[in-house]
Amino acid sequence: MKKNEQKSVRQPVVFSMTNDQCVWGRAGVIKPTKCVNAFDCLGCSMDHQVLTNFEQKRKLDVKTDPRPPRMLLLMNQGKCRHMLSGRIAYGLCSQGYNCVKCPFDQMIEDASYLPNLKPPMVDAASGYHVARDHYYHFGHSWARVEYGGRVRVGIDDFALRLLGPQDEIEVPRLGAAVGQNSPQAVLKRSGKEAPALSPVDGKVVAINQKVLNKTTTANEDPYGEGWLMVIQPTSLRNNLKNLFFGQESLAWIDDEFFRLQKLVGEVRGEERPYPMAATGGEALKDIFAEVPEIGWERLVNEFLHSL
Repeated sequence: MKKNEQKSVRQPVVFSMTNDQCVWGRAGVIKPTKCVNAFDCLGCSMDHQVLTNFEQKRKLDVKTDPRPPRMLLLMNQGKCRHMLSGRIAYGLCSQGYNCVKCPFDQMIEDASYLPNLKPPMVDAASGYHVARDHYYHFGHSWARVEYGGRVRVGIDDFALRLLGPQDEIEVPRLGAAVGQNSPQAVLKRSGKEAPALSPVDGKVVAINQKVLNKTTTANEDPYGEGWLMVIQPTSLRNNLKNLFFGQESLAWIDDEFFRLQKLVGEVRGEERPYPMAATGGEALKDIFAEVPEIGWERLVNEFLHSL
């Protein structure tokens, strides 16, 4: 599959969520339908439309009930919207479904800035680790859609093995805007730099200080402790159509491996493939150090920036 080939717009797959059904569907207000906004209900166009339609119908009623529309629609359930979504096992609403002013709702929102404690399931492709339920950018950054619509991002295992351990990793400041296909972070090693491209458009709302203080954390645990930042996306569903996901991610990494193997062969003038994996099938941890004659700039241009 070509890197710049666009696909149909997807429903966001939320990491570690077993339920993908809209809260309004689970409450019986609308027919069962899949969530389209990563459970960011208060910022969802469908949520707004349901409340607007209900308010319009209510205005036609002579005996207008003064209670908030969300409360009237969900009062028979009594369940917190985070219970209906599957985020929590049990919880009843105590705020009249005024989620904006609910301290528990705010706690859930604040918790979404923190990394999910559940480690991702990881598959292998040509000796490289590929985390499930993660989206992958052609420039080897990854995006993980989390509850509430925020996106955690990092650098994938392929790129970190390709360039090896870094002396420093730079990320944008809090509040900075990032754009899909534009530089979001800079990997630095021995005076050389590798700008990494952002997988999504949005604003930086959290930074992983741990990986900035100890850059090898990214190499040791790229999909866990090695995340770089959290982004509040501005065009999530449109961005996702430009990213690899699921089986296509594995096929893409296989393609990248064979492309790398061919490049090494060309540089070294060897017909036989260079052994790019250690015993046991796992890829080398520092390919740049193993095959320095390729050149840093060529590796970066071929794999982190090539369209």
